[in-house]
Amino acid sequence: MTNREVAAVLDNIADILQMKNDNPFKVRAYRKAAGTVYHLEVDLNILHRQQRLGEIPGVGTGVKGIIEELLTTEECHYYSELLAEYPPGVFDLLALPGIGHATVKIIYDQLGIDNLHDLLQAALDKKIRALPGLGAKTEYTIKKGIEMLQKNAGKSTLGLALPMAELFREYLQSLDGVEMAAVTGSIRRCKPLVSDIDLLIAARDFEATRERARNYRYIKTVKLEENDHLQGLLDYNLEFEVILVKPEDFYPRLVWTTGSKAHRQVLAQAFGFDPDHHPALHSEAEVYQNMNLPFIPPELRENTGEVEAATQNSLPVLVEVKDIQGDLHVHSDWSDGACKIVDIANHARKLGYSYIAITDHSQSLSISGGLNRERLQAQARVIDELNASCKDFRILKGIEVDILRDGSLDFEDDILKELDIIVASIHSHFKLNRDEQTARIIRAMENKYVNIIGHLTGRLLNRRSGYEVDVEKILAAAAQNNVALEINSHPDRLDVDENIVRRACACGVKLAINSDAHDLNELANVSYGAAVARRGWAQKSDVLNTMDLKNFTQNLSNRR
Repeated sequence: MTNREVAAVLDNIADILQMKNDNPFKVRAYRKAAGTVYHLEVDLNILHRQQRLGEIPGVGTGVKGIIEELLTTEECHYYSELLAEYPPGVFDLLALPGIGHATVKIIYDQLGIDNLHDLLQAALDKKIRALPGLGAKTEYTIKKGIEMLQKNAGKSTLGLALPMAELFREYLQSLDGVEMAAVTGSIRRCKPLVSDIDLLIAARDFEATRERARNYRYIKTVKLEENDHLQGLLDYNLEFEVILVKPEDFYPRLVWTTGSKAHRQVLAQAFGFDPDHHPALHSEAEVYQNMNLPFIPPELRENTGEVEAATQNSLPVLVEVKDIQGDLHVHSDWSDGACKIVDIANHARKLGYSYIAITDHSQSLSISGGLNRERLQAQARVIDELNASCKDFRILKGIEVDILRDGSLDFEDDILKELDIIVASIHSHFKLNRDEQTARIIRAMENKYVNIIGHLTGRLLNRRSGYEVDVEKILAAAAQNNVALEINSHPDRLDVDENIVRRACACGVKLAINSDAHDLNELANVSYGAAVARRGWAQKSDVLNTMDLKNFTQNLSNRR
């Protein structure tokens, strides 16, 4: 079994235990182990052979035994026992936006429903509202959630598709006879959800290249094979297409296959671009130059004004990952993170950062080990000690404080004022109406200690649509109160999206590209957040954490 498959089993165990209202610490242990295993860079099978599974952070004796059983037999007796109580179909129900474990338990226990088809029919027949503790609002949420899942059917998050595409590209690039290889299509434009993996290959011998490409170990099925392309399925049922071109055609085809259909139409109709008929060109910049246009970055090629801006020589100089000086939303093992603060700081320094903020959860989020006053103050003392021994790097004392239902915060001001940075986020009451959610967030922004609003809409891609807010009112309040909006870089969130990013930049509202990391590997997620910023036309000056430490801390003090 792969790391991802083992992590999925551990997550499923946590889900069933949570539905059974089991010990929350036990649920948290399985959830934390699942996250750690998912992000391991080393294959679990190798660690198992080396008898080193016990070295994995957060993996205790019980979880270690389950992992060993899965790796040895691909089965787990304990998991099978749990599935006898709640069958696998309930996990599809849990994927619905706004539907929690308690709701799924009621539906399964009362109606025996364990699939989305029957659940939708029950909602249409108005059977959900008759269940204890649910009602018509839950029924509506179920119908809207299934509608969202159907709309995104067959789409994968960028966080799943991009790494798999890069692995495939590296394999293709290594083949004899392949001169160039690139990921293209919607993945190269960094769309948050993508339908397939497209790769462009430059080679002379198409037949030999296709034959070698077919040997890629993660190909499950080849559906179509013709002279210049290969289509099929990779692991996790990701569709792929390998497009073969002659080396002299590579860059025109890269421009053509990267752009959206609308972008390509503009280039063809307004500038006569034809990827099959062109002079000798040796880069994408030359392709655009041949049309008397400056280079248009891949993330902008959506026909949202980029061609017009290019003709006027007014394209923005987009923010880059290397511009980011620090990460302002990181969790440690003081709450639901996997790593010690000192290890986070050392890793951040290796990434070239000059500061990092430790922002563990606040007290009301008990399921995630939220910090109360005493633990927060104890953590602050640890951070002070670490900062005292380090002169070229700063660990910022922070908190991801919960925004409560009425817009007040989970800690009083006398606690918040002692911290360097406050990220305020919503983790509950997602079903409030648009006006209530908007007013709630605005009240939080009006607190002078709040610096950033975390993951503004609460969306989880392919799992939960964002709650409704009045974006224009939020932006106006953010500008008035000098509060930044977070681009949450976790590839399951990417919240705020590029549309809000573009509006924020136009309104002078700062953005913060944060990882929301729960382990060291997730610190690298800022690349996904930077891609969202670029898709929203954001420049370096639009992003709060591109400031150096001196200017950044001055900005924080100005807020107060």
